[in-house]
Amino acid sequence: MATPSPDPGTQQLSDEQQALVRGHMEELMGSRAFAVSRRTQDFLRLIVEQTLAGEIDALRERMIGAKMFHRPVDYDTANDSVVRVTATELRKKLAQYYLESDSGSGLRIEVPPGSYVPRFIFEPPGTRHRLEKETSPLFTEKAAERGTEPANPPLASATGKVAPPARRTRRVLLGSAAGLCLLGLLAFLQWKSWQGRPTVRPEIRSIVVLPFENLSGDPKQDYFADGMTEVLISDLGQISSLRVTSRTSAMSFKATRKALPEIARDLSVEGVVEGSVAREGSQVRITVRLIDAKNDRQVWAESFSRNATDLLVSEGELAQAIANELSLTISPQTQAHLARAHSITIEAEDLYLHGMLFFHEGNSSGAMDYFQKAIRADANFAGAYAALASCYGMLGEGGWMPYREAFSNQKSAAERAIELDDSLAEGHAELAAALMNLNWDWSGAGKEFQRALALNPNLATVHDRYAGYLSRMGNHTAAIEEARVEIGLDPLCARSASNLAYVYYFSRQYDQALAILKQAEAKDANLHPDIFAFADVYAEKGMYRESIAEFQQMSSNPHALGHLGNAYARAGQEASARKILAQLEDRVQKDGLGAYEIALIHTGLGEKNEAFAWLQKAFDRHDRGLMFLKVDPPLEPLRSDRRFGELVRRVGLVP
Repeated sequence: MATPSPDPGTQQLSDEQQALVRGHMEELMGSRAFAVSRRTQDFLRLIVEQTLAGEIDALRERMIGAKMFHRPVDYDTANDSVVRVTATELRKKLAQYYLESDSGSGLRIEVPPGSYVPRFIFEPPGTRHRLEKETSPLFTEKAAERGTEPANPPLASATGKVAPPARRTRRVLLGSAAGLCLLGLLAFLQWKSWQGRPTVRPEIRSIVVLPFENLSGDPKQDYFADGMTEVLISDLGQISSLRVTSRTSAMSFKATRKALPEIARDLSVEGVVEGSVAREGSQVRITVRLIDAKNDRQVWAESFSRNATDLLVSEGELAQAIANELSLTISPQTQAHLARAHSITIEAEDLYLHGMLFFHEGNSSGAMDYFQKAIRADANFAGAYAALASCYGMLGEGGWMPYREAFSNQKSAAERAIELDDSLAEGHAELAAALMNLNWDWSGAGKEFQRALALNPNLATVHDRYAGYLSRMGNHTAAIEEARVEIGLDPLCARSASNLAYVYYFSRQYDQALAILKQAEAKDANLHPDIFAFADVYAEKGMYRESIAEFQQMSSNPHALGHLGNAYARAGQEASARKILAQLEDRVQKDGLGAYEIALIHTGLGEKNEAFAWLQKAFDRHDRGLMFLKVDPPLEPLRSDRRFGELVRRVGLVP
């Protein structure tokens, strides 16, 4: 019959029993269940040694967090679940070990839910381990989710001495003594073996999360697996001490046959996270493992099942678990955001993930429809508001929606996202863009960009937009630095190369800009930088034929037409330039778009007064093009005119 250790206030384990416990602990650590998780090994060793030393008062959540995870003694345990998450991992690994093990060691270690004090269950030698209800993976996982612990550790969970039977035969005593000696020897050998293992955790400070594999058996669920990948990338990105490869570059390895070390070299990262998602109804199972790319060795692995409404919470816990495994420091603000308690309805989350699929395919209008539906399904979904704001911004910046309509809606959606979740970096980034686009509030925009990067320094798209902001302000050195940070985070994204080329273009370094575009094109056949960037650079290098050929491949939106007309004019093709002028004038009458671009064409034709007249009309319409007024190369012939400096001041840019 299994005998739990009694009340600690009565007796202590004998030296032989303590040796048994330590020997069994080393056996656990050397098992398949524990071998890949240094963190759970450390946690088990801590609570066992503290208990054997009689220091069970130290086994409280706050004290463990301070001792093992270097948290302040007064840290917020409600919002930082690192101890609870680790205890859950430990319970599951103990359950896994005892389910798989045929060993009859005569001892079982349990960690009851709601307590961090282990119980040592002594059983007759040869008895196969039996699991009680509280140590099953499902039960312990739910217990950890509650995030509570008793005011004092339960005495029934503590250790003590198991009284031997009062009457034993001499043969039994001799046999027991021999057995204890043998087990003690085995425990010592296990301990020596463990001592010989390397204990230093891998130094991983850069990571890529590869696309999760869809194990649902339904290809239509790929969007869901991709969405879970993106959420984890975003959560890990909030950890400032970790460089996380952006989604676009990570997703380029979907279904790849490349080896993990090769992928890591392509992205210049030290660690790789890969995983799988299986969805059935409202239940989702996610399995994740962390690989040290230097030696292709698994460092850590975890699986969990959740209801779909709790997935965003679980992904935050997962990011925390990875950070803790790598001994990364997480700020209290980041801890609070990763431990966010707001659950999203299944319908809203599903609509949001569908919207993100459209968004990443470049279909902002289609994505916007899904985000609006997600908001109707859950009015408190901050992420959906931020994504909706991004769609409005893309449509306005691309000239597909009237500027005031697009940027006013962008600002409203961004402000609502921040109201719901002030720690959402994407919300602050969208507000920054709206302040710049709608209000020409350069100071406010700069502060919001900086706030977004403080919340998530790994958001490549924010580095991109902040680089654009700095470039328009004329701060070219800082703009180039930001653009290079972006390309480091997203090296396989064509947009990163185009953005870097543009900051060189606006700083009049045309040869460098063209070299970056051509290098990106040569690096990967699938990496096609922006045609617009090539066309603009060619024009400023006087390569008008090449510029016109690139522009002619583009759509007929006002931005492309204006620059094409400018190239025609400078190339001496006046008739073609004036034909585009007529098209743009019709567009201005229709929806107000194109005034700035008409000014570009008149500048190319040498018609300064007409150019300034249209720049005034652009100002009256709050045309987005005026944000480039200070640095746009095609306007160079106007800069010596006093009217130009006056206009720059009116837009809010320092001449």
